[in-house]
Amino acid sequence: MFLFQVSSTLQLALRTDKKSRKDSPTPLFGNMSPNKVADIVKEPKYDTFASVPTDSSGPPSEDDNYAAQCYTDMIEDTMRAPMNQEQYDKIYGYRKPDHPHPVMVRKLLKFSKRYTRPFQSPMAFLDMILSFVPFIKWFPRYPWSQNLAADIIGGCTMSVVQIPQGIAYAVLAGLDPVVGLYISFFPPLFYMFFGTSRHNSVGAFAVVALMSRVAINQYSTLNPASHGLNGTMADDGTFYYPPAVVGSTLAFTVGLVHLAMAVLRLEFICTYFSDAVVSGFSTGAATHVFITQLNAFFGLKGLPERNGAGNLLWKLNDIIHALPVKINYVTTVVSVIAVVFLVAGKNYINPYVVKRFRLPVPIPFELLLIIFVTAASLVLRLNPDYKVAIVGSLPKGMPDAHLPAWELIPKLLPYAISISIVVAAIHISLAKMYSKKFGYKTDSGQEFYALGFTAFLSSLFPLYPICCSLGRTVVNVDAGTKTQFSSVFSSAIIAMLIFFIGPALRTLPMCILGVIIMVALTGMFRKAAELKTLWPISKYDFFTWVVSYVATVFWDVTPGLGIALSFALMTTVFRTQWPKWFQLMQLQGTDEFNARYEKISDNNGVCIFRFDAPILFTNVERFKNCVEKALNHWKEEKPRLIGPEDLQVKVVDKNKTIEQLNEVIRGKTPEEDWFKNIGYRHFIIDCSGFTFIDYMGVNALKEIYSDLHKQHCLVYFAAAKARVLDMFEECGFYKYVPKSNFYPTLRDAVQIAKKRRTQGTFYLLDQIGAKYDPVEEQFNIHTVT
Repeated sequence: MFLFQVSSTLQLALRTDKKSRKDSPTPLFGNMSPNKVADIVKEPKYDTFASVPTDSSGPPSEDDNYAAQCYTDMIEDTMRAPMNQEQYDKIYGYRKPDHPHPVMVRKLLKFSKRYTRPFQSPMAFLDMILSFVPFIKWFPRYPWSQNLAADIIGGCTMSVVQIPQGIAYAVLAGLDPVVGLYISFFPPLFYMFFGTSRHNSVGAFAVVALMSRVAINQYSTLNPASHGLNGTMADDGTFYYPPAVVGSTLAFTVGLVHLAMAVLRLEFICTYFSDAVVSGFSTGAATHVFITQLNAFFGLKGLPERNGAGNLLWKLNDIIHALPVKINYVTTVVSVIAVVFLVAGKNYINPYVVKRFRLPVPIPFELLLIIFVTAASLVLRLNPDYKVAIVGSLPKGMPDAHLPAWELIPKLLPYAISISIVVAAIHISLAKMYSKKFGYKTDSGQEFYALGFTAFLSSLFPLYPICCSLGRTVVNVDAGTKTQFSSVFSSAIIAMLIFFIGPALRTLPMCILGVIIMVALTGMFRKAAELKTLWPISKYDFFTWVVSYVATVFWDVTPGLGIALSFALMTTVFRTQWPKWFQLMQLQGTDEFNARYEKISDNNGVCIFRFDAPILFTNVERFKNCVEKALNHWKEEKPRLIGPEDLQVKVVDKNKTIEQLNEVIRGKTPEEDWFKNIGYRHFIIDCSGFTFIDYMGVNALKEIYSDLHKQHCLVYFAAAKARVLDMFEECGFYKYVPKSNFYPTLRDAVQIAKKRRTQGTFYLLDQIGAKYDPVEEQFNIHTVT
């Protein structure tokens, strides 16, 4: 109210009737009663700011500024009085946090209770055991009449998709094709008992198959059909294992990593895998897979295995040099026909047929291709007569269970860590996406247990690490699947294939498996279109995608993942190291502050600075430099003792009149008095962007406060978060910067700063005895009537 009264008094003094002042000259400060002042100000030129006639095509006029200022005064009059943080806390009763321990200690206590609570009673222990198997809770309440038909259709559809993909990805992993049937049969069944996602399709995945191939080639013999459990000693003393043993041991090790992540509650690691990282890495891995399948596409044989940095370039070089002399033209023709069949069927025929005949599921062109080409290969004798590579004999029946090779686990651990992170990131993201879409809950912690238990049990059989497939999950959703119970029906169909139909696939050309993989990868390559969207939204995400892709393609899959993740983490440092800063202004007729609008009120002598980031050791120097830039830019503006909001008169050039009036005041005031009362500027730091501040940040604030104070600048800290204020109190910050310099909102700081500036102005005006008549006569001011 005091600010309202004093500013209004100045307006009234400059607008008082001319005749009354001639009879009795009145000092500029005047002797008006508060009631009269209020009556005059409550009758502004316009009733509301909305009624001000403005020209939207240009800047606001002087009349617009006057009306807006009057309306602003009316708004401020209805609000609570401005106050500092100490007064605010005392009046409204600030409550300190009631917990006695720091955040880290509380998290450790909560973590320990999670594992000690189950041992407090037998029932608590039983509940913990049952919580690992969600199937026990949801299956007794399974709505048979509502979901059974949908799950049967969904399970049958999934089996049709899993069979060709499983066989193809098993060959990609460097294993026998029958492993693809095993990985399509066992993991979905095991996951049904432990998982909480109703739609994730667990099994074979191209990227994981390629990552597994590196480890399998490193520690196994080069015969994928070797199913023995015993290793062999090479001439150089190196001990090699059958590929199936390395694959299952790798799956077991991945399960160990997932269980460790579940026990330690490390599911937060998945949050570091942004969409840009996953998309760029997946596209880069898909490029590796695509180039690898060119051998089977052209029927090239005898090409060397390439591993390590730049292996993709070496593979491409080997293929280019081998094409003129080793290409199998029959295999190439079969591959081209298969590509045309799949592309036409999936991209053109399926959309039309599904829409025209309203089919619940699309036509399984991959399965039809396998059936047709397997039969044609048998009839046309493609293998014996044209040297077309075929799958060969497939073992009949279920494989025997065996334990992993324990001595291999330490060697495979680096591969398992990278694979487990990729598996977890893809699986958790898909589980959250579809649970949100269909309105059910998933437990990320339980999903890690589910992946671990599923990998453990599956590793008893010859297969490789499992993963959720995006393509199959989409098919699962489109087929209308309701729950995990659909896995029973998909596994049943695959079991029949393993027991009875598997040997019939022996004449299937290997190039068909390569074509199925290559066509399935087209969806991953479409992710490159995201770059067009990422560029205008976030340059950081754009370059994260590019770095993820380039590192994966030109280095290798596993190192590429590490480089992609490291670069993504670096971008978070970049974002906080070079944040933006703004000099805010108050919008006309409001108590809002912004930096991008033209209709603003004059903050004469008051600077509002905002830094949009926490203050850390990474950006402390930038913060201090930005404050210095804002201060220097602000100092270039000549400070005025009287501003437009103080002088409400109608003249030809109002701004010129105000500057002339200020020069008169400066000329009649000693310099030491001017600095003492008006020379102080008011610098407000908007702390709303400071989510937290580290040790160097606290010292930076102390330094800025001290330096600005020496430059005749009062520093205000506004809108600081409660957590930051508590931290200041705990570290003794208020011993260096009084808490009275903190304000609960930006409005409080601005109004008190303006109040102090106006009080100093009135003091000087009274000291020099400024009167209205001499000023009016000198500058030809006409009063507003």
